Amino acid sequence: MITLIFGEASSGKSRYAESRLSEANGSPKIYMAVSEVYDEEMRERVKIHQAMRKDKGFITIEQPRDLGAAKIPAGSSVMIESLTAWAANEMFTAEGVKDSGHVVKKILADLSVIAEGVYNVLIVVDNLFCDGEEYDSLTENYVKTLADLVRKIAADSDEVIEIVSGLPIIWKR
Repeated sequence: MITLIFGEASSGKSRYAESRLSEANGSPKIYMAVSEVYDEEMRERVKIHQAMRKDKGFITIEQPRDLGAAKIPAGSSVMIESLTAWAANEMFTAEGVKDSGHVVKKILADLSVIAEGVYNVLIVVDNLFCDGEEYDSLTENYVKTLADLVRKIAADSDEVIEIVSGLPIIWKR
């Protein structure tokens, strides 16, 4: 089962996803942390998320890209935090900026590998599509790539849930 959980920044989507992971069938419960820490602000966000999941019995796998290569025990429940960061990590690399089509194919292939052997997957993603901002072409390409991923994953998901002010709105079940 795949569940896509999206919402604005600080909407409560991670807290909601973690509660779902805590209650999920499947063991062990895997928290895939994909963010790369580049500055103090990000370091603080990581600390907040680590404190949120402390003592919940999650096994954390820190893997910013190539998630399909992660060693995940069969029958696990997996939370990916987050598709937003994962897409950025796959697109913007030390070798340069990867093509949007390559990034979408890579992530969908990795997700397929993850989902094949586990009980369920919870995917957290930021809703970056409603701000009305105009971005430079590189950022615009990233946002469009993420939107393409969200549409494709939502279509294949068993559940799609939006978090608004900490409250879940079920769009698909």
